[in-house]
Amino acid sequence: MIWPTQNPIFQRECRAALRSLKLRLAVLILLTLPGLLLFALWPRTGVFSLLDAQELFVVFLTSLLALLCCATPVITATAITDEKERHTFEPLFVTCLTPLDILTGKMFSAWCVVALLLAASMPVTALCALSGGISLRFLAHSYGISLLAVATYTLMGLAVSAWCRRNLQSMLITYLVLLILAGAVWLPGVLLQPFAGWREAGLLIRSLSPFEALLALYDPALYEARWGRVSAALTVQRHLWGMSGIATLCFVLFCVRIFRPQRARRDTTGHSRYEDRRTGVKRTLHFPFYLIDPLKRKQPIANWRNPVFVAELRRKIFGHPKFMLRTLSACLALSLALLLLVVAQYGVFLSPDQVLLSTLLFQFAIIFFFAPLVSSDSLAGERQSGTFEHICMVPLTALTLVIGKVKAAFSYVLILILGSAPVFVAILYIQIDPDYMALAYWFAILLCATLTFTVFGLCASSFIPHTVGATAVSYTFALLGLLGTSSVLLFGERIAPTTQAAVLMFNPVAAVIQLHSREWLADLPYLFNRPLWQNTLIAYAGLCIVILMVTATRVHHLFNRPH
Repeated sequence: MIWPTQNPIFQRECRAALRSLKLRLAVLILLTLPGLLLFALWPRTGVFSLLDAQELFVVFLTSLLALLCCATPVITATAITDEKERHTFEPLFVTCLTPLDILTGKMFSAWCVVALLLAASMPVTALCALSGGISLRFLAHSYGISLLAVATYTLMGLAVSAWCRRNLQSMLITYLVLLILAGAVWLPGVLLQPFAGWREAGLLIRSLSPFEALLALYDPALYEARWGRVSAALTVQRHLWGMSGIATLCFVLFCVRIFRPQRARRDTTGHSRYEDRRTGVKRTLHFPFYLIDPLKRKQPIANWRNPVFVAELRRKIFGHPKFMLRTLSACLALSLALLLLVVAQYGVFLSPDQVLLSTLLFQFAIIFFFAPLVSSDSLAGERQSGTFEHICMVPLTALTLVIGKVKAAFSYVLILILGSAPVFVAILYIQIDPDYMALAYWFAILLCATLTFTVFGLCASSFIPHTVGATAVSYTFALLGLLGTSSVLLFGERIAPTTQAAVLMFNPVAAVIQLHSREWLADLPYLFNRPLWQNTLIAYAGLCIVILMVTATRVHHLFNRPH
């Protein structure tokens, strides 16, 4: 075994990361966004209390950890799949390097890059320490939880990358698992809390989130008062053991795939196309059931149709019917399970606002996860594969190409949103006199936010030639729109209500909450003599048009640029 610092893979990965623009932008974002948040929360009188100092530090560290969770899959989820796509993974095993050298080189280089991102926040952390009231023990425990979370998610990205074949597939699975472990673990704890037999299981699942451990570490008395007999120290201990177990499992999966490389798949379907009816009937009746057969020759695209939209629809949706049906079935099953839990507890344990919040989080989680993913690969994938030069030779305008890509990605996400339609039944169930217009406005805001996130993903794909970077920028934009703008509520009276309403105007979750809830966000003032949800619709529609025009201009520039 070669010492990690002398490992050629470790040296190559670290040098490539330090020279990449991606890491520089990540460091800039990690220093800028939490720094601006800290500046906004800094007391203007210059007088600190112990609560203010710890609150500042926890808010800063929570925002930093959220940004690191978004950046970690970009760095680690493509460590092995990038080698596979460039066909350089197999040649690694014919060199003088052993599988153990390959494993340690990839693992330690990923850890060093992510640790560098965490260390880059130290200067801003020093500003929090200037306020006083932050003990060295509290600082060490907080950074220990963050470091353990980052190390675990790094191993998780490496394990997924070792088992997958494509960068996009690896990032999809990594982001999904990270979203479940970091955020979705709160949902079972809330929904299963009234059931005596499941309450302890829900709290145990919640302890897997690093944000839950930071909350228990920040104010143990408040945490124990909220959850009864569960102590804050026990929650932190459960988190440490749980994350250690997840890290061990990911490390084992990573080792298995490195020491036993994946074999090439045998193509049992063939690549020949057919158009006769007899073969079509035979394949339809044969297992598995071909609802949409990718080998059947399609009809020529009509002149009045957008050829880019039809081609993308056939390739992304009709070309992978199994994946589409499985994803749609999963969304439908989760929606029905959420509906059953909500209906069983409504009127006894849950209030209408809690039901609204649970349904909102589920639907916007689908948008946040799928909208940036399906659109950020549209142009970057064409540029990476070398087919964009062929598109430039086709007599298509830039606007036609952009609209076709947007329509295909939007249709993909819209199908998945329709899979969560049963949650609308929960809203109709809890209302004595259902307001169908409010539900229509809710759906309009949902569609408008989906379209905006989809268009921005395409815009990022036109400026960034790599799918990984475009996906990271798209997820950052979606995270700022859904969660970043809600941080204005942390300021309380330090920011005027008009300013809060102006910032929340770009948060679709807040707009729908104010539209349906009579308690939450009810005191926000009107802007331009309109409620929040109307301003959100106008803001997202205008933002979508602006981003669409910027994307069309960029694609037009790419068309006219010499290749």
